[in-house]
Amino acid sequence: MLSEEDYTEACRRYKDKRTKFQERQRYHALILVTQGDSYHESGRMLLLTEEAIRQWGARYERHGLGGLQTHPGWGGEHGQRCVSIEQLAELPQLLQQEAMPGTQVGSGWTSKAIRQLLRERFGQSYSKSGVRKLLPLSGWSYQRGRKLYIRRRPEEQARFVLETEEVLAQYAASGEPVVPLAGDQSKVYLEGTLARRWNPIGQQPVVADGARSKKAENIYGAIHLGTGEEVSSFVIDWQDSEATMRWLEMLLTDHPHGQILLWLDQAPHHTSDEVEEWLAAHPRLTVIHFPAYTPEENPQEATWKALKEEVSHHHWPETLADLSEAINTYYQTVKQHTVNFLKKFGYGWSAGKLYALSG
Repeated sequence: MLSEEDYTEACRRYKDKRTKFQERQRYHALILVTQGDSYHESGRMLLLTEEAIRQWGARYERHGLGGLQTHPGWGGEHGQRCVSIEQLAELPQLLQQEAMPGTQVGSGWTSKAIRQLLRERFGQSYSKSGVRKLLPLSGWSYQRGRKLYIRRRPEEQARFVLETEEVLAQYAASGEPVVPLAGDQSKVYLEGTLARRWNPIGQQPVVADGARSKKAENIYGAIHLGTGEEVSSFVIDWQDSEATMRWLEMLLTDHPHGQILLWLDQAPHHTSDEVEEWLAAHPRLTVIHFPAYTPEENPQEATWKALKEEVSHHHWPETLADLSEAINTYYQTVKQHTVNFLKKFGYGWSAGKLYALSG
């Protein structure tokens, strides 16, 4: 098995206590094979599988002693990458074509499920760290999931795009003053939320839990699609048609000049008969509804994320009054965001008017 020169070097590396344990184990196994022991006998003495020693022997035949050193990209129970090159190429296809038990294709795999699949399909046993090293070799990474809104309808998306394009084209052509806004509501809970934070390795951030009921402040707000400024914030104890109409009145008061174009989602308290009657009586405010189940279309969602980062994530106010004060403090500073909503449809806003962007 080992050449005379490699046998001497393998013995030296095996005796060197600074050599990694997994490498010493491989050298020891091939030393025994070179001395005349079979793969089966060597495995029995070292408490290893015969197949593992055969693979090490094959790696030595192809790469010499360098093939027995632990590569940083390897995984596996003993530090080596046990799956063959062919199996490594087949693995991502299996993971993409099949689903983890109890889920659907495309919903992702847990490390435990992948380890089970490796045992069942390839007869290879991997540790958790081994899987973490193996999967990047196949172009996979550990990612946070996102929702698939199965109730979305293409015709709703088409309606939204058509209405938006028509209203933007109308006011850009007329040159009339216009205030483009995207609005929404959100809840900020008294019992703070947890998020990712930087902390020393091995010391998970710890946040005190008041063990309170899920009390919350309800916030109505809008973002100006031309300036990126947060406007007309409105905190209330509930979200219903009456609260919505009070907020719409605030929009008209805060923006006394020009037509208000307001993009909103289709929450029941935005589309109720009471709200529709109110809008009919206030023609200076035009509402365009986002498609159902498309939160990513609404730029206001990004402002809620920024708000909760500052007043909710890892924050635990003692009372609702403290929470309200934190929200008010947030809004007392000028908040502006980069918004590309109008640009996506080919328009810009300046000095109170919409204009078409040049091609």
